[in-house]
Amino acid sequence: MNINAEVTSEARDYLVSLLAKQKVPGMAARVYVEKGGTQHAETCLAFCPPGEESPDDVRRDFDDLPLFFEAASVPYLQDMQIGLHGEGNLQTLTIKAPNSKKPAKPPKTFVLSEDCSALRVPSGESVTLPEGASVSITQALGGSFTVNYQGNLYRLSPEVTRQLGFQSDAILFEPPEDGRISDQQCWDAMRLVYDPEIPVNVVSLGLIYELHIDQESHCVRVEMTLTSPGCGMGDIIAGDVRDKLLQVPYVEASKVDIVFDPPWSYDSLDEEARLELGLI
Repeated sequence: MNINAEVTSEARDYLVSLLAKQKVPGMAARVYVEKGGTQHAETCLAFCPPGEESPDDVRRDFDDLPLFFEAASVPYLQDMQIGLHGEGNLQTLTIKAPNSKKPAKPPKTFVLSEDCSALRVPSGESVTLPEGASVSITQALGGSFTVNYQGNLYRLSPEVTRQLGFQSDAILFEPPEDGRISDQQCWDAMRLVYDPEIPVNVVSLGLIYELHIDQESHCVRVEMTLTSPGCGMGDIIAGDVRDKLLQVPYVEASKVDIVFDPPWSYDSLDEEARLELGLI
């Protein structure tokens, strides 16, 4: 994984002097982004003693300045610049990361840097895609990837995609002032769950039948269906719905029940889904 970054000579010398003052042999610095891809993104630089870097970090040496870049933050740190502002004792480092607030866009194809657990679509069978495999992304929505490898589709979980250095569709809801679970925020969260085979979310597909909110217990319960009773990805999709709902402010528990009465049909699609599927 490569990163395009620049450190001015003044900033490099200043950082080298700061590292030397720590009196720790091999001391380096580490750069990462918190809440990357959102308007709340913050670019951070911290001391990194030997052994505290992550195995997935990307290392670059700027002459005698070693810098580690968090793998998951690399898409947001592309084209970053570290500079120095001020004079004398009033000098401060400046970090410009123009892509920190932009949602990361994964490449259409990439080579797996390690063995990756995946689920075959649509059977749901657990498999391992080998290190060095060249895969093409067919869908990158909702935090997970669907990739094509040797003619078959596989789903990579959000955890795996983060390990590979990608991240998308972060949820950052503003907690309602009344301290109650927002019905709208629950629906918005579920709109970030997508069918692994087609780029349409479960709400637009008409898979969500009922949403029940218990304000006293801070619990949310959903009744949903699947496009087919034999869908092997059903439990995975339901799990995605549960996880997304738990990111809604004040939700402490979420439950998803899969039902097949009434059965799903194309009549359940909303206008957005019909447009995406070319049915309008």
